[in-house]
Amino acid sequence: MQKRNWMTRELVLIIIVVAFMLFLSVSTNFSSRSGIYSFMLDVSPTIVAAIALAMVIFTGNIDISAGTISGFVAYTAGSLAKSGMPLWIFLPAGMLIGMLLAGLNGFITVKFKVPSIVVTLAMNMVHIGFYATFLPQSGWIENLGTNFTWFGRGRFFELIPYTFVGAIAVAILFMFIMKYTKFGMSLYAVGGNRRSAVYSGINPDRTVMKVFLVEGLLLGISAVMKATTRSEVMPSVFVGRELFFIAAALVGGVSIFGGVGKIVGALFGAMLVYLLSIAMIYLGFQDYYQFAIQGGIILIAVYITVIDVEKMKKTFRRKKRHVITTGEGE
Repeated sequence: MQKRNWMTRELVLIIIVVAFMLFLSVSTNFSSRSGIYSFMLDVSPTIVAAIALAMVIFTGNIDISAGTISGFVAYTAGSLAKSGMPLWIFLPAGMLIGMLLAGLNGFITVKFKVPSIVVTLAMNMVHIGFYATFLPQSGWIENLGTNFTWFGRGRFFELIPYTFVGAIAVAILFMFIMKYTKFGMSLYAVGGNRRSAVYSGINPDRTVMKVFLVEGLLLGISAVMKATTRSEVMPSVFVGRELFFIAAALVGGVSIFGGVGKIVGALFGAMLVYLLSIAMIYLGFQDYYQFAIQGGIILIAVYITVIDVEKMKKTFRRKKRHVITTGEGE
């Protein structure tokens, strides 16, 4: 009987995150009440968005337009809040906008058989042009009231942000979905081996379409979490945030080739990416250094994934040769 390896990539990641927190607590004021609150507040939207991107990547796809979709969601939520609408109106509206835009990406990818990276890169540019051309004041909305900011600024026990509790709830829900539902299993199947998924009775195109819709819903939640922390909205602020989301998912062990990864990995991947950002801020690095670090993180994560895939292929070949040589399995 083969001994199960308990030291998983996710466990290693959790240990690194805890060690990083301890290091920041000793060397900075991270462990102060305001430091912990700020970390939880800032990381919450990225956790939800990282889960959204992880699910798309599970199927072997990617969304480069996640940041600009978030900008449209924030503008929609801000516009409705400006007219006096409460959270239970502008949050579902934002989620719907996210689903429509992400669903459009999925439709073009599936219908016209265009790689998702090409589709979403093109849509990213379209969105940015739309901001400047069609949105009043490029989508900038000022002086939003407490009907908009109460959720983003609210906290339990004067410490834990409402948004952080919401992000953890989303993570737990999608951990369950990915492990115990047919939909979750189908994402891994499509990303792992599309042909085998078809033989198993799974429709890959329908699955990809569904996952883009779910991604849009989660991006809607994430963008509202981020936007409601301030009394103003500017869609262009969200441009480039997809780097955070993708980096968090890949650092969390999600394979860029699809079919491998866990939601808990995306959760702690988001935390690690933000802890690195906090460390760079304390060390006095400029924003462009942070982008460089994020790019480096993505490259390293992809490299590790490639090594893992090669190991899996070699293991498969060895087992295949063993079966052929010994005649086992006949």
